[in-house]
Amino acid sequence: MENQIITKKNQIIILVIIAILILGGIIVWALLREKGIEPSSPSQPPSGEEPTQQVFSLSGAILSINQEEKSLVVKPNDGGKEVKVILSDETRLEKLEVPPFDPKNPPKETITPKRVEIKITDFKTGNYVFVKAKGDIFGKTEFNDVEFVYILP
Repeated sequence: MENQIITKKNQIIILVIIAILILGGIIVWALLREKGIEPSSPSQPPSGEEPTQQVFSLSGAILSINQEEKSLVVKPNDGGKEVKVILSDETRLEKLEVPPFDPKNPPKETITPKRVEIKITDFKTGNYVFVKAKGDIFGKTEFNDVEFVYILP
């Protein structure tokens, strides 16, 4: 009989502890949520200032290629304005190739695309590309600090 009383006391103590933890979690969550939406939060700019954004890459379809100028005009996937990408001798140009496989019977291991070095003459209008810039390209319609351009599979 005494063991049952101790067991019931333990159950009540455990339920009280769980209730306190749940209540504490709700209070902490509410306080953090309240702090996160305050205008003076460090994650948000002070009122009246525009948030800053940095972009270092671009993906989209090639609209035109100028081999003499070593440039591509790319239409971004997000529907933004056309961007002129000026290539240099240091820009890596590569095509990503995925080994063929049957979609009904995909390979069990992860497929890693093979990177094949190419030249500007290998680019075709309509190719989808991923462009990585060395600096911020946010809002630019032309840039020349290109680290690499991949033709996507």
